[in-house]
Amino acid sequence: MLTPDFIQSAARSAGFDACGVVALSALPSDVLRSFDEWIRRRHHAGMRYMERYLHQRADPRRLMKRGARTAVVALLSYKPHRRQPPHLPQVSCYAYGADYHDVLKQKLRSLLAALQAQQPALQGRAFVDTAPLQERYWAAAAGLGWLGKNGMLISRELGSYTFIGVLLLDDDVKSSATPAKNRCGACTRCISACPTSAIVGCGRVDAHRCLSYRTIEKHANPQQGDAQSAEAEKDEKTAAPRYIFGCDICQEACPWNRKAKVAAHGELQILPQLLSLTAEDWLAMSADDFEKIFERSPIKRATLQGMKENVRATMG
Repeated sequence: MLTPDFIQSAARSAGFDACGVVALSALPSDVLRSFDEWIRRRHHAGMRYMERYLHQRADPRRLMKRGARTAVVALLSYKPHRRQPPHLPQVSCYAYGADYHDVLKQKLRSLLAALQAQQPALQGRAFVDTAPLQERYWAAAAGLGWLGKNGMLISRELGSYTFIGVLLLDDDVKSSATPAKNRCGACTRCISACPTSAIVGCGRVDAHRCLSYRTIEKHANPQQGDAQSAEAEKDEKTAAPRYIFGCDICQEACPWNRKAKVAAHGELQILPQLLSLTAEDWLAMSADDFEKIFERSPIKRATLQGMKENVRATMG
């Protein structure tokens, strides 16, 4: 039978920075109420996919045909060695390197193979941010950190600059979880730092106001745009944000990220071009160059046209 120690050792061998194991159950009623309230208030903006498959989100055991029984939750740090010069149009550091979906899926498959070598009949399914699964809740339940006031998972060792991968298993494994104490205390630096007041309390973010939504999702799914988001942008008189893809402002403000370890994952380190691309370079970029430079990057999600619109927005 698999043990948490074996799984955590296998996760480290697969390249993850932290791993926890937790038995699956239906989500607690207060977590469901909070999510339902977020949807009811339309804080998910144009992300209509968040409204789907709520029965699976409420009980992730339904995400496997034979029934999932255990969640192996693994973290991969993306805190970079090197950042863009501050005078350039900024990209969230999660998008500095290769697309995290691909990187984590590969590592989760390696982890599953290691577990199946130990227990051949084991079945598993890997998830990276593309399923009705409350990854941050399950990461906290697995003892990997706590949920901060900006809704991010915060680890004492890694801060909030982490990707979360989840491997669901169809067998019972003893939980490794020791719930982490919430160490945000009275700190509200993430809330104060947000230039668009997108953090609305209780770990909730109003996507209409969030720069990450505005610079990514509204371009990735333009048919799902909504008047409320457009009105929020029109009404705000804040200074033009320097970010053209995503946003790290609330994370930059978090004291736990100053203490966090720097990532050592080569595939996540910054693309050389991001160290020199000016606003003018972005606006002059051809479709061929965009495809060539960002072939394996999550930046492709926003499209070249979307990126140019974002750059123009920062130019006032």
